[in-house]
Amino acid sequence: MERFSFAPDVAFVPRGDLLDGVTVAPLTPSILEGSPVQAAIFRVAPGGGLRRHPATFPQVLAVLEGSGNVSGADGVVESIAAGEAVFWHEGEEHEMTSAAGLTALIVEGAGLDRFRERPGPDT
Repeated sequence: MERFSFAPDVAFVPRGDLLDGVTVAPLTPSILEGSPVQAAIFRVAPGGGLRRHPATFPQVLAVLEGSGNVSGADGVVESIAAGEAVFWHEGEEHEMTSAAGLTALIVEGAGLDRFRERPGPDT
């Protein structure tokens, strides 16, 4: 077993204009480093978010704490809170904002899909 931290003090502020008021604490190596999937904890400060852009790979955003708003290809804004997740398809335009702040796990990678209910024994 290898233990490591994803606490706020090990997070970094990404470069670029895609993220506003967001810090990232990686859990896996980046896809850019050859990893088939990447996972990270995103902490969004109040008023921050992820600006609208197309998903490079399929991705899951799972809210761990707090709340915010998300939208997909249709641009319809929906609220999201702790215990909820969204799945964005590769190429899908999407965004996420939070007035109060939130912490989320984001997982992305080629071939990623969201969990679907398993058929019961009678199916």
